[in-house]
Amino acid sequence: MKTKIPFASRCLTLCVIVMLVSSVIAWQLVQLQVVDRHNRSSIAEGELVEHEVLPAQRGIVMDRHEEILTNNLRSADVEADRYHLREITAVVDGIAYNHALHDEDWEKANDKVRRKIFLKHRAELMEDVRSELTLEEKAKRARELDPKDARGRRMLEYDPEVCAQFFAKHDKLVADVLYPFLSKMKIKEKGPDGKMVERFMTHADILNKIAQPETEAYNREAVARGEKPKSFVNHIVLAKGVPLETAEKIRMALSRARVRGIMVQEKLRRDYVTPDMLCHVLGYVNHENVGMSGVESQFQSYLSGIAGMREYRHGPRGQVLPNEDDRYLAPKDGLNLRLTIDMRLQTIVEQELDRGLRYYRAPRGCMIVVEPKTGDILAMVSRPSFELNTKELITPTGKKERGSVRNSEGHIENGEYNFACQARYEPGSTFKVVAVTAAVDSRLMGIQSWVSCDRFSVGGGSKPINDGRFNYGAQPVWGVLKKSSNPGAARIALACKWPLYRKYLQRYGLDKSAGIDLPSGGACFLSDGNNIVNFSRISYGYSVSVSPLHMAMVYATIANNGVRMKPRLIDSIIAADGSVYDECKPVEVERVMSEKTAADLRMALESVTDIKGQGGRGTATRARIPGFRVGGKTGTAKKTRKGGGYYEGLYTVSFAGVFPIDDPKLVIMTVIDEPHPTDCNPGGGTVAAPIFRLAAERMISVLNLTPSDPAAYEAYLTKLKEEGRPENPYQIVHQ
Repeated sequence: MKTKIPFASRCLTLCVIVMLVSSVIAWQLVQLQVVDRHNRSSIAEGELVEHEVLPAQRGIVMDRHEEILTNNLRSADVEADRYHLREITAVVDGIAYNHALHDEDWEKANDKVRRKIFLKHRAELMEDVRSELTLEEKAKRARELDPKDARGRRMLEYDPEVCAQFFAKHDKLVADVLYPFLSKMKIKEKGPDGKMVERFMTHADILNKIAQPETEAYNREAVARGEKPKSFVNHIVLAKGVPLETAEKIRMALSRARVRGIMVQEKLRRDYVTPDMLCHVLGYVNHENVGMSGVESQFQSYLSGIAGMREYRHGPRGQVLPNEDDRYLAPKDGLNLRLTIDMRLQTIVEQELDRGLRYYRAPRGCMIVVEPKTGDILAMVSRPSFELNTKELITPTGKKERGSVRNSEGHIENGEYNFACQARYEPGSTFKVVAVTAAVDSRLMGIQSWVSCDRFSVGGGSKPINDGRFNYGAQPVWGVLKKSSNPGAARIALACKWPLYRKYLQRYGLDKSAGIDLPSGGACFLSDGNNIVNFSRISYGYSVSVSPLHMAMVYATIANNGVRMKPRLIDSIIAADGSVYDECKPVEVERVMSEKTAADLRMALESVTDIKGQGGRGTATRARIPGFRVGGKTGTAKKTRKGGGYYEGLYTVSFAGVFPIDDPKLVIMTVIDEPHPTDCNPGGGTVAAPIFRLAAERMISVLNLTPSDPAAYEAYLTKLKEEGRPENPYQIVHQ
């Protein structure tokens, strides 16, 4: 019988079919070798190559005298890779070796026989786990898989239920190996009352972290409902901070048990030598050793270094294979920071601020010590703060559990807010030096020019500017600062007019960030000075918000003969070999005023601490130190409400001290927020000034400062030695 299809057509059809099949095969090869090459090679490499991270030493931080403030402690983290713990061949190897260890012939056998015993048990287990699915069933399951799911395709030949049993058995084996070493590790969890409690790790803890039974139970129910299952956590941290000696024992135990999927990674943990001091300046690092605040964050790229790497290959049974392609990259240690901080002075201000805050029952405050000639920050403390190693809250009354204290606004207080740099407060009378600087330096007035301090009003219907129950009458310009007269400061500023006054605000750097190497709140906040009412209020420290650091640098400028320096926190950046990578020299920003104006202002500031000088008593007599010439300025301002207006009875008080005023070595800015004294009215002269004095007295001996009147200072020390420190040193008014 003749066929209906000619021979030539049949040949053509056959050729087309062969070409199509060949094209499909060729495309699959291209897909594997070219398109999906990186994905496939990474999967294969992940099974054969192991990487060990070699951590770099994080640079240390030290004070100006090279006192070490940070350390790097070596420890190890025990981590589990769930991907490997769910690789059936690796799991079978571990179980088979465990069975072989309990074989009756194991003890008396040599290595060759032992290998045969191991392979026998492995073969039996592999036989048990192999699936009995038909080819059609396997093909159906294969079609349901993601084409890129290489692991899923490998698992097609294994029975899922038997695999689950083997996984559970292997998880228990892993927990059995690890528990003797991790049983003394502590873990934190919430107790019945919601508070965090510590307890020792249990065998069940290890098992649950690996197996993740809650996720497995959820996924079984989700699959039954036809919903998408949750993803498992593949990288599991079982324990942190394991001592290196214990870590090495764990490695050996895992090797003996032929357990894969558990890694012991050596880590460097940051440790702070004095963890309850200099907290906001130093800052802290997270669990990955990345700086999160303070200089740890600001200089992360310098401190971190570059981690190294060791790479090695292993065979299908887990044995390490020597290979010429193995790579080793040595870690590169980070650079070291030398701060301008003097820890001797830092200790003093931390102690005196805490003592003062407790006595005056104030919730927060700060102290800043500046060397005026260089702009060096010698000490800086804010409260509340936090313990660098444990993150506990540090308050004036002691340490509190993190998260257990709320501030006045109801928010959880964690202590990370740096009051010295980030706070914005109305400074009150410490701001009056800006008006006096503008008037005297521009020669609109002399320091001895007379100014009326009588109450007066500006703008229609505005509240009169006054000094409360005092009326100082006519005062010289320096007397306006001595008596801290609001009407006097306002008249001086209004005589300058806003454009000139604003020019000196800008010269003092109040219109921009303070420029320190720490997180700060940026520029100060000013009301519109073109409005005469706003302008008059700005002149005596209202309608303006500044940071304590800004005010510290204003007075450092006056102490430095009128030259403003950039606040300097980093003295130098030093390489691991001791060579100086970067010398961070003092930076002169600009001349704000003439030397004559600066000298006149220092004279005026000294009068503020006078008791019997011209013009009578100043507002800061409690800042006096017999034998030393001390100058400064007090500030007292009501606390502002969020919705506008002021709180009654709530104040922010401050004292900017300069000493010795005849040869300024230190500027100490003290700010106390919301003091509640029981024995005086809250004010800069009654609260902040005595805290300054107690700190300054201790600094005299530390820095070996020379008194201007040695006899008076010696008499004062003799009196203290004979009579002892008064019961309430904050009340002293030296006669």
